[in-house]
Amino acid sequence: MARIYTRQEAKRRRMKYQIFAGMFDFIGILAGIVIIIACCVLLSSLIKWAINDALSSFETLWNIFMSAIIIPD
Repeated sequence: MARIYTRQEAKRRRMKYQIFAGMFDFIGILAGIVIIIACCVLLSSLIKWAINDALSSFETLWNIFMSAIIIPD
């Protein structure tokens, strides 16, 4: 047989679930902030790597180009 709750018991249970829901929302927000910060760090690392790789590649191509144009004495 189902248990019958009084209004006060039902209110207490509802309040308890609202507190747990609020705590999980807060934990979810903190986890989201941490993930966003981690993604920003990874993205900045990727951009720095791409810039350094492009500079290195163009420097190598420039050296090949200059050595092909300049005739050694």
